[in-house]
Amino acid sequence: MPAAEPTPPPPTAAAPRSPSAGRQGAWVAVVVALVVGASVWAFTSGSDGVEAAPAAGDPACARLLQELPGSLVGLARTPQGAAGVAVWGEEQVVLRCGAAVIGPTTKPCVPVGPDDASTVDWVQDAVGDRAVRFLTYGRDPAVEVTVRFGGRLQASSASAPLVDLAAAVSAIPQTRACV
Repeated sequence: MPAAEPTPPPPTAAAPRSPSAGRQGAWVAVVVALVVGASVWAFTSGSDGVEAAPAAGDPACARLLQELPGSLVGLARTPQGAAGVAVWGEEQVVLRCGAAVIGPTTKPCVPVGPDDASTVDWVQDAVGDRAVRFLTYGRDPAVEVTVRFGGRLQASSASAPLVDLAAAVSAIPQTRACV
């Protein structure tokens, strides 16, 4: 008796897909799109490293931010999300309204402004190799301005941005002056 030829196995059918498998793939695509979109938004929406000052919610800070210039010493203002915060350039100049009000100090106090009507007293609060920080003296809420050196801004010209900020900052009433 002749040997029977082996019969080929029956063709296998593809495993059945559940109706929810297509929906899972769609959800994964939506989640990936949201994560990518949020990442792009966070990258392009400006700095996220500047925190609001303790009293940033003061109404005077909201008014101040509306009056600040769109450019400062040739640097464009960068949109910020934190209350009371304004930034020019890539954080070369950072303003935080609502900083702690300082009392009498032995630190250098410099009146800066384009004219007597809008002169603001600034205390040179901290100085380093890369930056200087100024605080308003005699104004509540206080305004803090940090100037980072590099490019257009050098230690010798660190107070230049304060001149352009004086008109807006001087709207916060002054209660004391440098002596």
